[in-house]
Amino acid sequence: MPDLAVELAGLRLKSPLICGAGEATGTAADLRAAVDAGAAAVVAKSVNESEAARAQLAGAEYVTLDPSWQRVSDAAAAGTSLMNRSGLVGVPFDEWVETLAEADAYAAGRDAYVIASLIVADLDRAAEMASRIEAAGVRCLELNLGAPHGGEAEPGAIETVRGADRASEVVARIRRAVRIPLFVKLTADGADPLAAAAAARDAGADALVIAGRHLGFLPDPASRRPVLGTYAAIGGGWALPLSLRWVAKARERLGHDVPLIATNGVRSGADVIRCLLAGASAAEVYTVVHQVGPAALTRIAAEIADHARAHAVARIADLVGEAADNTLTYAQAAAAKGGTT
Repeated sequence: MPDLAVELAGLRLKSPLICGAGEATGTAADLRAAVDAGAAAVVAKSVNESEAARAQLAGAEYVTLDPSWQRVSDAAAAGTSLMNRSGLVGVPFDEWVETLAEADAYAAGRDAYVIASLIVADLDRAAEMASRIEAAGVRCLELNLGAPHGGEAEPGAIETVRGADRASEVVARIRRAVRIPLFVKLTADGADPLAAAAAARDAGADALVIAGRHLGFLPDPASRRPVLGTYAAIGGGWALPLSLRWVAKARERLGHDVPLIATNGVRSGADVIRCLLAGASAAEVYTVVHQVGPAALTRIAAEIADHARAHAVARIADLVGEAADNTLTYAQAAAAKGGTT
């Protein structure tokens, strides 16, 4: 049997498969279901102290689009994208922390983790919330600096951090508040994720998650109005090469010893393998779970194992960075084909 375990920021994960945060990880039942489906870790729905961010969840809307940007009812169809606007956890923080602690304890008994996710509105309050999450016994925290809705939400509800200086400030403040492993999720939407990644790492991030979804705008030709009525986050399989470019570049810039997690566009076991080859130690999967449920995690976990067996991969961790470390410059690629630049 191939060894699917990976080491990530001091954690041993039974596989590189992480379920990302969203409405599909927004209840105790959802978290347990994702664990039972085979995820090595599950990132819970994000939280902060903002009433406006919680209220935004009540107005959440989602639409599945085909490759020609038409609405489709079959969310599992090949080539689809998910476009949405959303908000944060709608229950009181004390209740949510209790849910997280119970879910992580459940996960611990199944060789898995439930990871809390925190988005900043007020930095001091965020640090206080992080401390309370740790005190409750949750074993890992993801700090989401790349929430796509920040620019369109009510002022003060959600902060999307793009600049390196602000990333450093925010990460350092949360790092002082907790000792548990701290993952920091970054955006590549209108930002230089490499500068932010370096700043976050220097400020105390144990692992970097690259990268959050893009914010888009799509008019409907028939109604001549925006799909969902406004700007919205969008993701799909097409986003994977965009994310993996930044993963590979982060490995090149920051070094091989910096733990990376790839996200945005992962829909299959083969995609998880692609993430590893690009330099990530694990991959966060969300959109396909939102679309078809936890069964997607079971399928992806099986596909990872099948790939390892089919390709005689004894240790899945040995794949990390192999493609990134063998990337040619344009000049080298042209010379290898006998051409010139």
